[in-house]
Amino acid sequence: MRYIHQVIEDLRGLPDDEVTPLGAALNELLGGERGSLPDLADRFTEAGLGAIMASWIGNGPNLPISVRDLRHVLGEERAEDLATLAGMTSGEFLVRLARLLPAAVHRMTPEGSLDVPAEP
Repeated sequence: MRYIHQVIEDLRGLPDDEVTPLGAALNELLGGERGSLPDLADRFTEAGLGAIMASWIGNGPNLPISVRDLRHVLGEERAEDLATLAGMTSGEFLVRLARLLPAAVHRMTPEGSLDVPAEP
């Protein structure tokens, strides 16, 4: 599994996606003190959306996630906190995160698994 800061650098080149405001939120969600990619995968599974997360981790096409489902997975309070961190409204943040998160997770898991790398 790749580190989130490496993935954020990769994602900066995607068209239509300004990663910079979302970078801090992605870092917090996928590799910060309050969360990790395995934690998020567990949340997806608990919400009955494990197949979506599995598509992002695997090597096939990435299934989309709706804003409604993403809000359900994150929870209202966490969505608000991450939106504030990104400097956006909750609605704007979730729309942009729903577009960006599949690519971020996919790039963090090039081997198709959630194996956590050893500390550098």
